[in-house]
Amino acid sequence: MGDGSVYHPPRNAIEQSQQGVIMILTALGKGTGGGPLYPEFVGRRGLFVGTGTGPATYSASTGDAVTLALPNYYIDAICGGFMSTDGSIFALAGPTGTGTRQTWNLYYYVASTGAQASGTAVAGKVFQIAALVGQF
Repeated sequence: MGDGSVYHPPRNAIEQSQQGVIMILTALGKGTGGGPLYPEFVGRRGLFVGTGTGPATYSASTGDAVTLALPNYYIDAICGGFMSTDGSIFALAGPTGTGTRQTWNLYYYVASTGAQASGTAVAGKVFQIAALVGQF
């Protein structure tokens, strides 16, 4: 970090929300016994589908950090790009590094022009997102 300190990435949604505005993905549906339908495990990795809402403010240079509402899981990969439910904003995901347990950010674009969205253009926009997840 340049000043001799060591960066420790946030471990959960509470820590990430304390560092700034983030998107928290909430699992879709209800499974057996009323619990969340996702993650659904395939081997040692879980498939996760959830919804999240765009932040009140957004910086195109840093992106919008994404985390899961499930505290004992981390994101291995966010699969594909995602259109907002109203069709006005498109989101692409990118990791902050390589390897396991990286943090992920969303970058938003205006669907009609392809220009990167900025400011409050994504406020309140709802996205349905698929991810591969692991357990801590």
